[in-house]
Parts: sequence; C-alpha cells; structure tokens
Amino acid sequence: MYFVDRSRIEEILNYMDSILNEVKNSKPNSYLENLGFERAVQVLIESILDVGNMMIDGFIMRDPGSYDDIIDILIDEKVLPAEEENNYKTFIRLRKKLVNEYTNSNQEALNSVFHDNRAVLDQFSKHIREYLDNELNVANAFSNEKR
Repeated sequence: MYFVDRSRIEEILNYMDSILNEVKNSKPNSYLENLGFERAVQVLIESILDVGNMMIDGFIMRDPGSYDDIIDILIDEKVLPAEEENNYKTFIRLRKKLVNEYTNSNQEALNSVFHDNRAVLDQFSKHIREYLDNELNVANAFSNEKR
C-alpha cells in the first residue's frame, strides 16, 4: 500500500496556486519587487520538486538522480504530460541561479522564463490532483474488496 501525504501535497499545491495567482502579470519595477519575484519563483521551483519527490516516494517510483530526473519520472509515470517536459525543466533550471548565483541575477531572463512557462506551471496542480484522484481511488477500490 502507498503512503501518500495528500494533505501536505494539497497544502503545497494550494500555496503554489496562490503564488502563481499573485505574480501572474508581475513585471517588477523596483529592487524590492525584484527580490520578491525571485523568492516567488524559487518557492514555485521548490514546490514542484517537493511535490514531485513526494509523489515518487509515495507511489514507489524509481529514485531520481537529479532535478531533471524528477520531471522525467513524473512523465514516465504519466503524472505530467510529455509535451510539457521542456517547460518544467527550463523553469527548474532557474534554481541554480536563484540559490547559488543570487548576486548575479538576470531579472529580464527570470521574468521571461517564468512568463514563457506560465501556462504549463498553472496546470501542475491539476495534473497532480488528477493523478492522485485516479491512483488513490484505484488503491481504495482494491482495499475495500469483499472476499
């Protein structure tokens, strides 16, 4: 039987959705707004990676070897559609700049990557919830079988 902490996943997805809604048309105009936008993007990336890892662990999928591998596994397991692979990977690759190269931030590139991938990011929660609904309902159907 799987152990999937759906309430924790939902908490992260709801937070992600609220951030996406907050920054949907964001075009930071000040240093402070840029810092806030960078933080929002970083939290979105961490959310995708955290939820991805929880799905992989909870449904006993193969172990990821990198951040890109998390996306590969979610695609292989039909959690995310294959046509969105490059969008997620491009967005997640911003993490290195935000975490390790934060003194050299390129605000225009960050804004561009975010807005170019916004439509796909908006679908992440939907894909996760649909997979959870389908898989957990199947697991529940088997656990409630009458013998």
